Amino acid sequence: MDWSAIGAIGEILGAIAVALTLGYFAIQFRAAKDATADANRLERARGVREIMLATSTNDKFRETITKGLQLSSYYEDLGNQLDMSPEQASSFDWAMLYWFWLHWGQHASETSEADVNELTNVINVFYRNPGVRFCWENSPWAKPALESDFVEFVDNILAKEPNS
Repeated sequence: MDWSAIGAIGEILGAIAVALTLGYFAIQFRAAKDATADANRLERARGVREIMLATSTNDKFRETITKGLQLSSYYEDLGNQLDMSPEQASSFDWAMLYWFWLHWGQHASETSEADVNELTNVINVFYRNPGVRFCWENSPWAKPALESDFVEFVDNILAKEPNS
């Protein structure tokens, strides 16, 4: 074998190595991009949950939000349903929204069957509570504000018999 044949084989092997390296970098870039998007989504959800928690626990802020978003009749209905004052119902609703968004974040970042099973169990127990269920079904900031795949995930669980 002469040197030109060895050189040609070397060039082919080098080209293959470059192609494999570029493929590896493309896979790593995509994984990093997905991880960044996931972290960004969860950070936004954390900010939303902080506002919801503040609204749930701060009477003046909750009163302002209720008036500004014109939610008084919804909180009267919720209060009647749960035998609470509209103010208590408002605080309860915002606390439930906190949980819905927390569970959405968990759903959005599921990585294993164990994650799905854990969230399914939480939804089976927590969302079947009559107060939680009323908020899930009626709150203007639950189903309408969350991604449709999460809403469908929850609704499919709730449509089945508990723990089936």
